[in-house]
Amino acid sequence: MKKIWDMVILVLLTVSLIGVQAVSASDETIRITCWEGYAKPFVKDFKRVIKGEYNIDIDVVITNPTDQDEFFMAAKNGTADLISPPADLAKTPRFYCFEDNNYYLSPVDLNHVPNFKNMLPFFKNDESLTHKKQRYGIAYNCGPYGLAYNTAVVKQAPATWNALWFTKYAGKYTINNNFHKCNIWITALSLGYTYDDIFDIQKLDRDKIQDRLNLLVENAASLWDGGANPDEFPQLSLATTWGFAAQQANIKGGQWLIAAPKEGGTAWIDYWCITTSAKKLVKRLCERWINYQLSPRAQAQVVKSLGVSPVVNNVGSRVSDAEKSLFHVGDNEYFKTVAIWQVMSEETESAFSQMWETAKARRK
Repeated sequence: MKKIWDMVILVLLTVSLIGVQAVSASDETIRITCWEGYAKPFVKDFKRVIKGEYNIDIDVVITNPTDQDEFFMAAKNGTADLISPPADLAKTPRFYCFEDNNYYLSPVDLNHVPNFKNMLPFFKNDESLTHKKQRYGIAYNCGPYGLAYNTAVVKQAPATWNALWFTKYAGKYTINNNFHKCNIWITALSLGYTYDDIFDIQKLDRDKIQDRLNLLVENAASLWDGGANPDEFPQLSLATTWGFAAQQANIKGGQWLIAAPKEGGTAWIDYWCITTSAKKLVKRLCERWINYQLSPRAQAQVVKSLGVSPVVNNVGSRVSDAEKSLFHVGDNEYFKTVAIWQVMSEETESAFSQMWETAKARRK
C-alpha cells in the first residue's frame, strides 16, 4: 500500500511541476493594438526589463491596424489591453469611450509612470484624454499631416499647400485616403480658412471646398491607407505624410524634407491608452510599457525609426542636430503653432465623409 501511495504522490508532484513550467513559460500576456512600428522593435528589451523587475515571463501579442476605427473596436470588444489611438478618437461622438457605467478605457496611475515627469509641458497639459479630472492616456508621439517634397526634383521648399494644385505637380503627388478629413483641412487652409474654421462644417463654404477637393483627388498619383508607400516616392515630387514614409524613403537613399506651409497645418498626438480589459497585473504591466515608451531610448526611436516628434525633453544626444531641427525635438513652442486634431461634430464628420466620396468618384 505504501508503494502505491508513493507512486501517487510522485505522479502528483510531476503534474504540479509540469504545470509550474507551463505557467512560467508565459506568466502573462499583453495584447497591443497599435500602429506599425510602435511596439515590435521594443518587445525583446521590454521582456528583459519585466523579467528583471517582476521575475516573470510575458508574451506580447501585437495587432497593427490600418484605420483608427480598429482601436475603438479593440477597446469595445476587449481584444486589446493597450491601444495607440490619436488623441481625438476617445471623445469623437461615434466612438465615445466614456458612457456612464460603460467606459472602454482605464485611468492611468502616474505613480507607475515616473518618466511622465520628462514630458514637454505642451503634452502634459493636453486634455484630450482627460475625463472627469482623470487621465485615460499618455501622449507617445506627435506628427503632422505634413507636406513632404523630393529635393532631387523640387529645389525649393513649397511655401504653401497650394503647391498640391500647381499644374506641374499633377500626377506627381500622393495623399491619404482613410484619414480623408486631413485632406479637407488642408484644402480649407489653402483657401484661406483658419484653424478656428476647419473643424466645423458650419464655418466652411462646402461647395467651394468640394470643387477644390475634387481637383486634389483627381490629380493625385495615388491614395494611401495607413501610411504612404516609401517605395513610390522616387517617382513623386510631393507627398502628404505622417513623416514615417519620408523617413523610410530617405533610409533607402531618397532626399525628402518636410515643408512648412505658410498657412500652417494640422498635427496628431498618438496616445497609449489602457483598455478596461487589462486587469490587475496586466494593467500594471501596461503602465510599465507606457513608462518604457517614454524613456530616452524609446523616444529617440520615435525620431529615428518613425520620423516624427517625441514628447519628452530628455532625448539629448541620442538624436543628431539635424534630426532635432527637422522633428522639433524638445521644442515646446513649435507645437503651439499647429492645429492639433480636434473632436468634430457628427454633422461635420458626416459632411466630410460625403465630400470625400464625391471627390473619389471623379478618379478615373
